[in-house]
Amino acid sequence: MLTRQLAVALVVVLLLAGTRAVANPPGGSCPPDSPMCSVAGDLPGAPGGGSAGGGEGGSGGGGPCVFEGEAVPCELDDFGSYVGGGCYARQIPAPDPDPHGGEGAWYQRTCGIYGGTLIRYEAEWSLLPPGGVGPTPEELAREALAKIRLDGAAIGTAPGAGSAGLVGLPIWLWTAVTPNTWGPIAASATAGALTVTITGLAVRIVWSMGDGATVTCANPGTPYESRYADQPSPTCGYVYHQPSRIRPAGVYRISAVTYWRVNWAGGGESGVIDTTRESATTLAVEELQVVTS
Repeated sequence: MLTRQLAVALVVVLLLAGTRAVANPPGGSCPPDSPMCSVAGDLPGAPGGGSAGGGEGGSGGGGPCVFEGEAVPCELDDFGSYVGGGCYARQIPAPDPDPHGGEGAWYQRTCGIYGGTLIRYEAEWSLLPPGGVGPTPEELAREALAKIRLDGAAIGTAPGAGSAGLVGLPIWLWTAVTPNTWGPIAASATAGALTVTITGLAVRIVWSMGDGATVTCANPGTPYESRYADQPSPTCGYVYHQPSRIRPAGVYRISAVTYWRVNWAGGGESGVIDTTRESATTLAVEELQVVTS
């Protein structure tokens, strides 16, 4: 149990008034004109004391909050969230006018709660929450990523399903272009004063043609139209040199792996999350029959 005799020097720096004040520590009170006093007892929410706002769950990270090998509450009324080192930090109202124009937030940190001198520091502005409070920008970026759907290619081929290609003639490859199959697609996630925005865009598709060859296209490909006749695709295509009857199922299995690049920015930081999605289809390829008279 974290019980102790606290020598309390509680300094509250009032940002706007610029004056000093002394708050009442737990278990007793300090006269207004006395900067130092001695108070015995447990703080509300500390082990052995009253209830804490967040129990022993981790602040922002999901794990337990620990000080000198003992679990401590991750949230304390009037003190905020545990940020390590026996300190807590809470968000407070911004001054009016706010010199930072509404970006970020103001926090007040209190230390020495579990022994030593209890100090409440001057209000501080930060674009990000103090350490240990809330997710990091990258964690928020991954939270935003979970809100969107990134798909593999909506595969199109020419010849298409139900038809057969011919050895030596061009095969067209493409994906239907939507926000979910090629991008761009955007989302954001917010925690406190921190907002992170992500934008996902496919950068290439690697087509595995089923005969051991691969085709890399840094574009979605061009949908085939009948007016193109037997021309090769101007952007993404392939030519088979053997019929698909040599394969066990009599068809070539074509897989398309889409490489997505998700850029994120927020809290004065930025980064990239790379991920892939795969889809597949099959295609029969026959030998070209030459008819002579």
